[in-house]
Amino acid sequence: MAAFREEKDESFHSQHAPLGAFASFTIGLVDSPGGFGHALRGPARQNVYVGFRAGRKSAWRLLPFFAATKSEEAAFTGEPSKNRPPKAKTLRPRDYRRVLGWASDTWRADRGRFGFSLLSPFGETADPARMGKAKARLAFSPHLNGWIEYDNRRGKSSVELVFGLGDPDSVFHPLTDSGLALPGFALGTQFGYSTAPSKTVEMRQGFDVFAPKYRDFRGLCVLGGESALIFTVPAGTQRRFPLVLAFFQQGIVTTGHPARYAYTRNFRNLEAVVAHGLDQRNHYETLADVRDRELAATALSDDQKFLVAQATHSYLGSTQLLWDDKAPIWVVNEGEYRMMNTFDLTVDHLFFELRWFPWAVQSTLDRFAARYSYVDQIRLPDGRAVPGGLSFTHDMGVHQAFTPPGHSSYECDHLRGCFSHMTMEQLLNWVLCASCYALHTRDVAWLRKRGSTLRACAESMHRRDDPDPGKRDGILKHDSLRCGRDGAEITTYDSLDVSLGQARNNLYLTVKTLGAWIVMEEALKLLGLPAEANAAALSADLVAQTLVAKFDHASGTFPAVFEADNQSRIIPAVEGLAYPLFLGLDAVVDRRGRFASLLDLVGRHLKAILRPGICIDAISGAWKMSSTSTNTWWSKIALAQFVVRRLFPESLSAAAKAADRVHARWQKSAACGAFALCDQIRSDTGIPCGSRYYPRGVTSILWMER
Repeated sequence: MAAFREEKDESFHSQHAPLGAFASFTIGLVDSPGGFGHALRGPARQNVYVGFRAGRKSAWRLLPFFAATKSEEAAFTGEPSKNRPPKAKTLRPRDYRRVLGWASDTWRADRGRFGFSLLSPFGETADPARMGKAKARLAFSPHLNGWIEYDNRRGKSSVELVFGLGDPDSVFHPLTDSGLALPGFALGTQFGYSTAPSKTVEMRQGFDVFAPKYRDFRGLCVLGGESALIFTVPAGTQRRFPLVLAFFQQGIVTTGHPARYAYTRNFRNLEAVVAHGLDQRNHYETLADVRDRELAATALSDDQKFLVAQATHSYLGSTQLLWDDKAPIWVVNEGEYRMMNTFDLTVDHLFFELRWFPWAVQSTLDRFAARYSYVDQIRLPDGRAVPGGLSFTHDMGVHQAFTPPGHSSYECDHLRGCFSHMTMEQLLNWVLCASCYALHTRDVAWLRKRGSTLRACAESMHRRDDPDPGKRDGILKHDSLRCGRDGAEITTYDSLDVSLGQARNNLYLTVKTLGAWIVMEEALKLLGLPAEANAAALSADLVAQTLVAKFDHASGTFPAVFEADNQSRIIPAVEGLAYPLFLGLDAVVDRRGRFASLLDLVGRHLKAILRPGICIDAISGAWKMSSTSTNTWWSKIALAQFVVRRLFPESLSAAAKAADRVHARWQKSAACGAFALCDQIRSDTGIPCGSRYYPRGVTSILWMER
């Protein structure tokens, strides 16, 4: 297996983000800038200065979150110079310890005496449409809390601490200029940082905050692109100084369907957010601590805990709560691609959102049903077009622009690979999300309201198998006419080879269809519709029987595609089982129960493929989704691991069990770490090939299910 670097060389960004603000303060990659960003596809490019020095004549010791840049002072004086802090020592990873919690990120150096932490608290959140202003301010304030501290109780001289930013293209101004009596700085009305007033806090701004040369009446040079707060810890004392990092964007921020950020209903400007963050810091610090302790108390390994934490940080950075003239609109943006509510991510975020804010799932489903659904036709082998049925678009828009009703930003016509239509995939996603939401929350009123949609989905699933009931076996065989005469539907695994990319006759999509029929059966029972529930049960049984017949006894596996003598083998053969397993449908997932024959074969399939050279990468030891592709998706690995560990533990070889270490090292290395959580990664090299700055990894919350 490939050798990875030692822990002391870890280098990775993490996103630190408030829920619903689509904004992050990104930091952590060694020798790299980060900082504040709104709706970005990757980290911002601001130098972040965090560190300490013992006495005013000592060199600063700074965490390595900046890069050398040309000083803008040269534009005024004509004397070029480097903007590197003078006499500063850049700490290396071996000089500090970093601990990423579920809701925090903390660095300690100087034998633990220096500490710096950023907090991203989250918790159970009520429906914002039914929330009073005070609770909404607490739940959706667009800010982060943090702190910087030093234990100088044994020191003989004072110690100085620094938190600051440098960016000549984003010159901050003193918050006091905006009438806020707090030490700190802001970039226009967009971003700001502050601390509590104290005689031991100094504001600095200029071309070089570590060697200020020019001072106005306040002691600042507001022409300069560097700003900082300097904190003094006297000898014999220990001090922790609070920090608040705030975001704000006023006015309409979307096109196609105009909407504002929901937080603008409760905060009038950036300064109000800053003041709130400082005033309520105990609330947010307590909430972050509860989340950190919750993850720490699990039986997960350290690598698994890290993966859950890193994934959650990136998910929060993609969340966006908007408000139009009538109601809230929930959006999760797709990482670097920034597509809005990509449905094949929604179905994976489902488990996290049902745990913390199930209203977000309902909001997304309602919007898909009302605006992003369509009724299409399907193409038969003889070229005839016949009614297909209801389905849903891949997404709702991109880059803050909602697309027209019934259309996505992604899907194009007349294609057979990336950017083709995902009609069957999204149809199944609505069924899975709607059924899981209703069964998990027991929201019968909502399910009754959407009952006609659910029944239309059932008919559409049938017709895409075959319009003739006598020819159905439960497998998708007919592509949407939206694909054109020469095109073909694809799955969420759009950039993989035919083993997972092709929708028609695909093992992954067939097992997902089985999962959809199973949860739909339970949802129809909840609605009090026994006859329709029984019909869904018969459909599930038919899919299972068909799958059993497709098993290749010679290899002990299922082919990835049921045509053209396909020889690929895939892990997502188990993905559709995650939904009944999550819902606790024990009779369905019982290895000796209703689907015993199929589950036995799935177990044999997994045991055959979860070994080096097939679906365990022979070079790295990582899991790979397909035996014929090195393009593997970590979020989907996490989802599959949930099913495999719970239902098929006997299939886990020593190599399969050891892979979490490899997956964690991927995310901690600079290749992936440059973009916080990365999802699409080459299994042999650990190099990301797409889906960076990505939210989908929160599927890993399933590992915490008991």
